[in-house]
Amino acid sequence: MRRSALLSLLALVALTACTQAPAAVPEEAPAAPVRLEVAKREAFQPELVVLGTVQPGGMAEVTVPAGGRVLYPGRFAAGLVSGIEVRAGEVLARVSLQEAEAGLSEARLRLQVAESELARHQRAFDAGVEAAAILAATQSEADLARSRLASAQERLGRLSLRAPLSGRLIVDRRIAPESEVAAGTVLARIASGGALRVEGRAAAADRDRLHPGLAVRFGSAQGAGVVREVAPMVDAGGTVSLVAEVTDPLGLPAPGEGVELHVDLDRHEQALTVPEEALVVAETGSAVFVAERDHGHMTVRRRTVETGARGGGRVEILRGLSPGDKVVVGGAALLSEGDPVAPIEEAPDQVNQTKQVDQTTGGAAQ
Repeated sequence: MRRSALLSLLALVALTACTQAPAAVPEEAPAAPVRLEVAKREAFQPELVVLGTVQPGGMAEVTVPAGGRVLYPGRFAAGLVSGIEVRAGEVLARVSLQEAEAGLSEARLRLQVAESELARHQRAFDAGVEAAAILAATQSEADLARSRLASAQERLGRLSLRAPLSGRLIVDRRIAPESEVAAGTVLARIASGGALRVEGRAAAADRDRLHPGLAVRFGSAQGAGVVREVAPMVDAGGTVSLVAEVTDPLGLPAPGEGVELHVDLDRHEQALTVPEEALVVAETGSAVFVAERDHGHMTVRRRTVETGARGGGRVEILRGLSPGDKVVVGGAALLSEGDPVAPIEEAPDQVNQTKQVDQTTGGAAQ
C-alpha cells in the first residue's frame, strides 16, 4: 500500500510539470506610423537663396568739411534718419565752429563801426568842413569791412550741409545733435532716382549655376528682378558677387537695407526629388529611409544619397534613389535600420502596388 501511494504521488508531480505555462514570447516592436511618397521623375524648379543689399540708381554723400559740433534744423531735430525724402539744396545739418562764429560777430561789429564813421565823415564833407580825400579813405574802410563780413558769412555758409540732389536718405550711423564730428565724417548718403539694384553674394560652389537672365524674387516682398551680372572669379572670402536689376520694386525695402534674393535656377525637366523633411543628415552624409514589404510586414532600409539643388521645399536626389522607391517623408528622423512601419495613408496607386506585391508573394509561397 505504501508503494501504491508513492506511485500516485509521482504521477501527480509529472502531471503538474506537464501543465505548466509555456515561456513568454517577446512581443514585436510596434510599427511606427509614417507617411510615404513614391519617388518619381518630374519637372523641378530649383532656387538659390542668397543675402543682398538694395542699392539705388545714383548716390551722393553728405560729408562734414571741418570738425566741430553738428546741429540740425527743425525738420531733423533728433538727427538724420534713413528713408526720409529730401530736396536738392535743403539744409540737412550745420557744423558749429566757435572760431568761425566769433569771426562773423567781429566782422559784423567792424562793419557797423565803419558805416558809422562813413556817415559822420559824409556829413562833414557835405557841410564843407572836410576834404574829399578823408571821405574817400573812410569809404575804403567801410568797403573793406563789408568784404570781411561777406567772407565770414561765406565761411560759415560752407558749414551748412545741403543736400546735393533730391532723393532718400541712407544713414549708416546716426549722429546725435550737438555731437563733435571730425572733418570728413559722412553724415548720410542720398539715394537718387533710377532703377534700383540688389547686390548679393553666393557660395563659390554655386558659381556654375548662376548666369545673367535668371529671374529673381525678393524675400517676402512681391517685387521681382533679373540677374544682370555674375562675377567671373571667386573672391578671397570664397564667395561670388552678383547684381540683380529690380524690375518691380513692390514691397522692396529702402536702399541700404538687406533683403533675401530667391534666384530661380535653370529648370530640371526630369529630376528625382524628395521633400526636405525626408532627409536624415548625419556626419557620414545625407540619407533617406525607403519602406519595403517583406512577408506581409513593412520595414525600412536606410539609403545614403547624394543631394543636388533645392527649391519649393524639395531636394533633388542625384544618386542613391530610384523611381518607384517608397520614401518615408514623415517621421524619418525617429527611425533606424529595419524598423517596422505602418503607412498613415497611401495613394490609390500605392495601395494597388502593395496588393500586387502581396498577391505575388502569396502565390510564390503556395
